[in-house]
Amino acid sequence: MRDEHLPISGDRYFPRSSLLGGLVLLLFLVGFFLLQSTPNAPHPQEHLRLDATITPLTLGHYTQYTPALQDETRPADVIARSPHWEAAESDAISLGYQAAPYWFHVAWTTEVGIDSRWLLEINNSHLDSLQVFLLEDGQPHQQWSTGDGKPYLERPLDHPMFVFPLHLRGGAQYDLYLLIENTEAMELPARLFTPEQFLTYNTLRSWIDGIFNGFLMIMAAYSIALFAILKDKSYLYYVSYILAMLAFFLYQQGILYKLVYPQSPSIQHFLPILISLYIFLSIALFFRELLQLPRMVPKHWLIYKLLLGMHAVYCLLFWVTDYQTAIYLLIINTILATLMAVSSIIRLAMEGSRSAQIVLVGWTLLLFFLITFTAAKTGIIYNEFMAVYGLRIGISFEILIFSFALSFRINQEREAKELALEQANRERNEKLVAQELALQREIEANQAKEDKLKIEIRHRENLELLVEERTADLERTLQELERSNRELAMLSSKDSLTGLYNRRLFDIKLEEYWNQSQRNQQPLSLLLVDIDHFKQINDTRGHVCGDHVLKVFARVLEDSLHRPTDLIARYGGEEFAILLADTPLKGAENVAEKIVSRVASEELVWEERPFHISVSVGVATRPRQQESSPGTLVSKADAALYQAKHRGRNRWVSDQ
Repeated sequence: MRDEHLPISGDRYFPRSSLLGGLVLLLFLVGFFLLQSTPNAPHPQEHLRLDATITPLTLGHYTQYTPALQDETRPADVIARSPHWEAAESDAISLGYQAAPYWFHVAWTTEVGIDSRWLLEINNSHLDSLQVFLLEDGQPHQQWSTGDGKPYLERPLDHPMFVFPLHLRGGAQYDLYLLIENTEAMELPARLFTPEQFLTYNTLRSWIDGIFNGFLMIMAAYSIALFAILKDKSYLYYVSYILAMLAFFLYQQGILYKLVYPQSPSIQHFLPILISLYIFLSIALFFRELLQLPRMVPKHWLIYKLLLGMHAVYCLLFWVTDYQTAIYLLIINTILATLMAVSSIIRLAMEGSRSAQIVLVGWTLLLFFLITFTAAKTGIIYNEFMAVYGLRIGISFEILIFSFALSFRINQEREAKELALEQANRERNEKLVAQELALQREIEANQAKEDKLKIEIRHRENLELLVEERTADLERTLQELERSNRELAMLSSKDSLTGLYNRRLFDIKLEEYWNQSQRNQQPLSLLLVDIDHFKQINDTRGHVCGDHVLKVFARVLEDSLHRPTDLIARYGGEEFAILLADTPLKGAENVAEKIVSRVASEELVWEERPFHISVSVGVATRPRQQESSPGTLVSKADAALYQAKHRGRNRWVSDQ
């Protein structure tokens, strides 16, 4: 939902004409800055003289430079070559991205009685290789080899920038040669200080850096607190963007190299690429949540995501191709992404999005400070403060305005929720009034129904008494029927001759025991018991005697088993089956042994003549965690029973 009609405060609206006003303001600020900035200082005298009263001296106008040849490593090499030296036209020496190393040369003469202690500062914390040579009256006097391609501890002085202690004497001629090789932009902001001047300058710079970095940390902490309260992801991405910018400036100031990874130059080399990707990703996610880019401008957001992916690919190129090619691709991609973001923001701002209008103001200010920063850096505008702090001021304004945009959006959402809640309450009250009217009508209708029902109740009371009597008779009949059904079910599951369970119930219980055994991972044992030579008993003594033997044998089996879960069934003819739940093979074998011994010792009498019988038993067990089927268990027990008979009967055999 677009926010064309949401007020900023009271009944005042953010007009579209503010966009034109912002552009006018930008032009005014640029013009004002150009008028207030001093023009490039005229080229000073070619020969520099140091005296005791000199202020901190910027060496840019006194510096000459020339490309270095491959085999030139010392001042004598370049002096012997007599190259053509280019004179710097401003204090801000910036040669852009150069693949080859460069020589820089500054010459000066010291006055008699000058302080012997001086400090040379190169205010660029990310020069890969820096060779410094100081010649006194044409002879080597001091030299250093440093750069962020070497561990931090190898620097002459413990400082995030490159600071070198110079020992000068009065009345001498000095030549300073610097051999610099850098994969990033070739910038050389060089200054000479006395120790007292450097202490004052460095203290002021530390205060300014501390205030700026502290401002970013406070904004990040404040936004984290708001995220913890509001649970709005926009604040989380906003914090990520602030931390990304903080990491970028700490890298620029050399603080990260000094405090975090002083022994890892490779991290210092590739960290800006990773920081650039972090900044790109953070601002993309922040704008996505704040301005609802996927919903409001889906095509723009798709192109922006593609550019983000290309940015990540170009970052990987730093590991496989030369630095300059990769950095140019990265710069072009960043410019395209910035233009795409700006076009999206302008479109949303022109359509009335208040958040986009506020963000556009922030980017307009950032663009102004970025232009002045770049102009001061390159020497177009001679303003040292903007060259050092212009970008930081622009980022500070941008972050403040982004914070305002977030707060504005939260207020909009809160007002929208309050309006929605008010509308919902109004609709609910209207529904309650309608419900009360409907309830009143329903009460009146119910009163009429009650009068009618009173008449019907008297007629129903007699009917209810009659129904209760009939219901009681029916319940008694159902109870008797249920009891009869239970008895019938019991009779249908028992063998009429032995009183044991029959084959039908055995099959049901086998399935039930099997499922329980699988579910509980417990063993299940089955015994198949067969009376030996039972056919011979029927043939010689008669079927009546055979029935007597079956009855006696059934009692013997019941006496041999005592657990309630043990199930005995007549499996068929003279064959019986015994299910032993939660019984391993050893326990089943003990039961089989007991049955064989008990039957062999039992004396049967028929027609006053005693005789003995024997049985054969097949034992099978389903071990824990074994997948098979109930039929498999029966087959294994039957096979074991067959082995028992084959081995001479009157014995048990287990399927092992």
